[in-house]
Amino acid sequence: MKKFMLYYYVIFNGYVVEMNYQKKKVHVRSKKEKYMTNNYDMRSPIVLRPGGAKMLLGRGGWSDPRHTDTAWVAVSLVDLNDNPPVFRRPQAQVTVREDTSPGTLLATLPARDPDMGGQQRVQYRVVGGWGALSVDAAGGVRLWRALDREAAGGEVGVARVIGVDEGYPPLSSTATLTISVTDVNDCAPRLQPPTILHVTEGIQATRLGLLTATDDDVWALGHGPPFSLSISPSNPTHVLRLLSLRYNASFDSGRGGGEVWTTGPIDREVYPHLTVEVVVTDAGGLAATHPVTVVIDDVNDNPMKPAAKAVYLWKTQSGGAEAALGRVYVEDPDDWDLEDKTFKWAGKPHPLFTLNSQTGAIYASTHIREGRYDLHFHVADRVWGQHDVSANVSVTVKNLPPEALAHAVPITLSPATPAALTAGWTPKQGGGGLGTFTTGISKILKEPYEAVEIVSVYGHPTFDPTFSMAFPVPPATVTLESYTSAFAQPSPAPFACVWVSAKEQNGRFMDPVKLQGLLALHIEYLESVMNLKLSLTMPDEEGDGRGGTGGGTDPSSSNPESIASLASKSLPLQVVDTNTTSLVTPRLTRARDCHAHSREVDFSCTPTSCLNGGRCVRNDQGNRCICPGISWGPQCKILSRSFSGNGWAWASPLPPCLPMTLSIRVLTTNPRALILYWGPLSSTSAHPHYPPTPMLAVQLVHGHPQVLLEGARGPLRLQINTTLSDGVWHTLHLHLNSQGVTLMVDYCGRGWMADSSNDAHCIARASWVDPVVKQSWGSSSYPLQIGGMAHSPPQLSHFGWSSSPIQQGLRGCVSHLTVNGQLVDLGEPAYSSNSKSGCFVQEEACLTKLGFCGVRGHCVGGLYKPKCECEPGWTGEYCSTPTVPMSLGPDSYMKMALSFKPDPYFLKAQMRVRQSAPSNGLLMQLASHHQSIVLDIQLRGGIVCASLSGTAWKTTEACVEGYLLSDGEWHTIRVERHGHNLLVSVDDGDGWKHNETLPSLIMTSSLGGEQEDQAAVVPVPLVVDKQDGVTVGGLPEYVGVSLVTVHEDLSNICMDDIRISGRPLPVPPAMNGTSWGQVTTLQQMEQGCQPPDLCANTTCLPPLACHPSWTHATCSCGPGMKPVGGICKDVDECIYEPCLFGGTCNNLYPGYKCTCGPHHTGENCQWTSLAAHSQSFTPPMVIAAVTLSLLVVVVLGVLLTLRLHRSRGGRGVDLRGGCVGDVGSVEGISGVIETQVPAKENDAKTNVAKEEAVLLESLKLKLNNQSSPDDSKQSVSLLTATNLANESKSMKKVSFSVTASGTTVIETQDSLSGTTSRRGSVKSLTSNSRTGSLKKQSLKVETPSVLEGPKIVAVSDLSSTQLLPAQDDLRAYAYEGDGSPSGSLTSTVLGLRTESLEGDVQQPLIPEYGEVFDLLRTLPDSSGTPVFLEDSSSYEAQLERSPLESISSTVTTNEIRGNEAETIGGVSPIMRQTGSDTLRRSSQSKLNITPTSC
Repeated sequence: MKKFMLYYYVIFNGYVVEMNYQKKKVHVRSKKEKYMTNNYDMRSPIVLRPGGAKMLLGRGGWSDPRHTDTAWVAVSLVDLNDNPPVFRRPQAQVTVREDTSPGTLLATLPARDPDMGGQQRVQYRVVGGWGALSVDAAGGVRLWRALDREAAGGEVGVARVIGVDEGYPPLSSTATLTISVTDVNDCAPRLQPPTILHVTEGIQATRLGLLTATDDDVWALGHGPPFSLSISPSNPTHVLRLLSLRYNASFDSGRGGGEVWTTGPIDREVYPHLTVEVVVTDAGGLAATHPVTVVIDDVNDNPMKPAAKAVYLWKTQSGGAEAALGRVYVEDPDDWDLEDKTFKWAGKPHPLFTLNSQTGAIYASTHIREGRYDLHFHVADRVWGQHDVSANVSVTVKNLPPEALAHAVPITLSPATPAALTAGWTPKQGGGGLGTFTTGISKILKEPYEAVEIVSVYGHPTFDPTFSMAFPVPPATVTLESYTSAFAQPSPAPFACVWVSAKEQNGRFMDPVKLQGLLALHIEYLESVMNLKLSLTMPDEEGDGRGGTGGGTDPSSSNPESIASLASKSLPLQVVDTNTTSLVTPRLTRARDCHAHSREVDFSCTPTSCLNGGRCVRNDQGNRCICPGISWGPQCKILSRSFSGNGWAWASPLPPCLPMTLSIRVLTTNPRALILYWGPLSSTSAHPHYPPTPMLAVQLVHGHPQVLLEGARGPLRLQINTTLSDGVWHTLHLHLNSQGVTLMVDYCGRGWMADSSNDAHCIARASWVDPVVKQSWGSSSYPLQIGGMAHSPPQLSHFGWSSSPIQQGLRGCVSHLTVNGQLVDLGEPAYSSNSKSGCFVQEEACLTKLGFCGVRGHCVGGLYKPKCECEPGWTGEYCSTPTVPMSLGPDSYMKMALSFKPDPYFLKAQMRVRQSAPSNGLLMQLASHHQSIVLDIQLRGGIVCASLSGTAWKTTEACVEGYLLSDGEWHTIRVERHGHNLLVSVDDGDGWKHNETLPSLIMTSSLGGEQEDQAAVVPVPLVVDKQDGVTVGGLPEYVGVSLVTVHEDLSNICMDDIRISGRPLPVPPAMNGTSWGQVTTLQQMEQGCQPPDLCANTTCLPPLACHPSWTHATCSCGPGMKPVGGICKDVDECIYEPCLFGGTCNNLYPGYKCTCGPHHTGENCQWTSLAAHSQSFTPPMVIAAVTLSLLVVVVLGVLLTLRLHRSRGGRGVDLRGGCVGDVGSVEGISGVIETQVPAKENDAKTNVAKEEAVLLESLKLKLNNQSSPDDSKQSVSLLTATNLANESKSMKKVSFSVTASGTTVIETQDSLSGTTSRRGSVKSLTSNSRTGSLKKQSLKVETPSVLEGPKIVAVSDLSSTQLLPAQDDLRAYAYEGDGSPSGSLTSTVLGLRTESLEGDVQQPLIPEYGEVFDLLRTLPDSSGTPVFLEDSSSYEAQLERSPLESISSTVTTNEIRGNEAETIGGVSPIMRQTGSDTLRRSSQSKLNITPTSC
């Protein structure tokens, strides 16, 4: 501030005056001069004039107060974030005991940010310190888990506390905390190996070995030796009688030790092994008990006896090597006498089995089939001189179906061995530990015992030393020396891994996710039944969670290809031999490929190939799923699900490996709700949990998204202060990697403002508390629960958590749940309650505000602004009109102007593409003015890519790699730009068909985990140039106004259905403009999409014929046919049951046709008809509805009666004199049609017209249509010339004219007398040509005089929908006769269309009617047919073509739905469909129609 007080300058009158108070000088120079020109003393006045500066020395000079004054100048400085936070203590050191309780405050390291007057908050995080520390908002460092000084590096830990301010860019500083841990005597002493000792049976008392001990605590503090050892008095009596321990304090260099002795001979046949518990105590008094195993080595001292054995072989449906079945069994107490025995067949060897005569091992051939096989053997013992001792073996073979393997889940039991678990068990009777285990599972599932199937049982893949304790016969390949050396090494804890599957009451296998979840809910019950520790993971998953690499399958996978592929995989077999029984099962492992996406292949048709009721059928192209209309993608996935607030659904577990990405869309108005939960399913746990049990929860708290994470890497909580409970769809994106976690809302594409300085409104990031931990972040044993929890919330203390998820369930919808790029099916979850597939609240919003979207339309937009979005390739009302594609030729391009402004940060583009060969070129470019930022969508070798680039800006690019679009099929491309992020997808966007580039998720690998600068910078807005910002098909280059060339153009490719931000754009030349865009320039684009003729030079041998496709030509019988015996025969497609929802299949030649029930429609009955509105009706509403229905029935009855009378009267009219004609005049353009009308007294039709008019006046019915205040709208005549026929028998000329006011004046001229009379006037119905809305009008009958006749005037009280059905045109009259109402068979059937299976062309349903009407198309139109005209200008433009050229007009009925649109203004459906109703006129001359013209 001092420099501002000593020196400043001002600009005055073209001069720069610099004042230096320190030197008492004033410097004056002109603004054009660079340096000072004049120096003046500060005490003299200066006059600044345009001609120059002059010093005035007044009386007193500067010291005269009359010539000087003083003013204060306030200078306000804008603070910048140029100072990092400052810690009060940059370094601190504390000493804590090892047994310090979690939650204890170790130190407080607050920091202050000098910027913003010290009021700016500082956020803290801690790195290091064994991952056992946490820091609060005040800088307090606490323990979040217990310390372990005995762990590696546990003596001294260094933690770095990082403080980050809230400025932009954020600045940080670091404080160091050193923690010294003092030891406590918390580690009990343990025995050093070997702890497995051997003794030969039958020998006298002998020394077995020396036991020594050690301790991990600090010995200098008295937490170690000397150790004392003794046999625990709790040992069994026979152990205390046969073994003893002699302690000596001088053993092991004074640390103390004990010798183990036998007290006498031990018989192995009585005690094969002994386990003695030894108590070890350190100098501090801490004691522990450890087992010591004594193995009694066998001696062949007993003869053998005949015995039988049962072998159970569960094999897969594959080849592979021969299956080992175990060894031939004879009853012999000795078990180490294998070298003394030989084995042979008792008779002729079985061709499917092999016997090893030296070891007695039996092997089954790969060609063995299901069934029972009885084998007979003889065994000899050379020591005892025994020969031909019988040994019978029965082998039961069962093939495991692929579904049983795919639906099995693993359960690990410890400590236990497979042999101990299966001893005494049989598949039918149960028994043993495995039988008890199976019974417990059946009680949990509430299914019979037979429904639970044991699929696999195995233990350690290598030889397990504890294996011999339950299986007394060691493998023949293991010698006594190797067996003894194996015992000398520390053995891992024994375990038995059991894979089980279960069948439900419907005979289908239970979903593995449901089975695993139910077992997790009742795991404490199973542990109490088995008295063992249970884990719902495989042994190799515990610890690091990396999983095995075997050839098994992941039961959590719902990919049907994995189920089908298991039958062709050769899985290794595991033998569990307990002498009397042998169980041989495949050794299953869980594949742990966290980022594997299933590619689209010709998968086999299995019961689970197609989801949600889809049907797998075969066709010429292979297998495919026929899916219900509400499903998505080739596997018929349903992507949304509704929850009522107390419901939930289970999905497959999340992969426990990193990185992991999860995204989900949410629609709710509930501010507090649990969206996702992944963690333990029981509320309590009997086992201590360190590290804490893994848990992930995604929830809404006060409407804000929040993520909770617990586990070995530390607790994390992330929250974004953006409200999501607003009834609008929002996307939550969660990303976990080795550095930390990132939560993002709506891909960070919304909420950006001009003054935004960071992305805190849409993203939250956090680093792991302990990023160097080796354990996985999660566990695969828990299902992912959606919308709520199926159990009571877990207790924090039982699982070591710092926070727990909320209990309230979601009330709303979730959609597009994606895990590592794979869409999760929500239509058929593994298990659910109080939830349904689909989003009912979204559909209800459309039905209430918009009506039915059509079978090809989907309701989107949220609860308050719903809208109907058509499937790709469809448009129009109810999404029932197929779009018209265009073909791109060489040097093709198109430019469009937009009538709307897309969001500059959130932009979506969509199109359909079809090509026969890989292409390179530009599909679409969206550019801002002067192309400062550009979004390009390109094809590169048939692969779609999108790139976002700009001036001095790093390009962001994403491609859908490995998915070619050159197969000749239509593919839908979607590109989305959300701020920095770019998403590209093809078709359903599942798996390999989706890719994304998300710079917002990038986190650096620096210690503090600071974000990349690119992710923090505000994204550059893409303001699409509305006039020249959209280019399709190529980039034209101009020189002046001349086109030079087209860069990156595409040829031999078709495009269709182009949309930007959900708004359809024109696809020329079929359509050059829509309400959202207009084509301004185009070149080399043609309508339609025709495949190349590939059969021109192809010759096929009969009966085959050439059938071209987009990619190649094939010689075949054609679709629906196959060659059989030299002829082409029809394929009965009905055997695949292609008709869904109970439809009946009728085989055609070729093809098939489905007859659907009353509630379904579509080619395969895949669409459900519109259901009734699900709102509850009150009694008054019911009464009103019934009353209105009765009134409508009465009105219809009266109208039908009048119509019948009119038709009868019409048949009595004499038409020999000619036909009725009409004369029109529209705003100065008049046309006269001269007709001969026979006059007739008491004309029945005239009377009918009068009666109808009186009836309409009396009813006064009012229909709800919008009115238009503008009178200059298109006019429609309500009267026909027949109604106005003169009662006289003379021939009259009838004419009408439409005035500018919209009134139709009708005149008749007698052909004999030449007199002209006005018979009546009709004020025509008007229609808004822009909006298509019609005026509310009613008919009013006036009788001004008897001579003038009735005058019928339309007033604004009646719907434009004509109450009396209008007559069809002359073609309908000629076919059906007079009196045929509009919408009758002829009119309706011509509007029916059926969709072609091969393309988008619609064909008539009944072509015979079309042929008849083709013959009648040249006939004149009915004079009484009403006509809608767009406006006078368009009418005049069409008249300029030819006097006899027809003018086709249609009515836009965007706001009119259902049956109301069927008879608008009396226009028949055939007229609206084909535009066949026309108006003909003659210019300045009369057109005479003779009777023969009718």
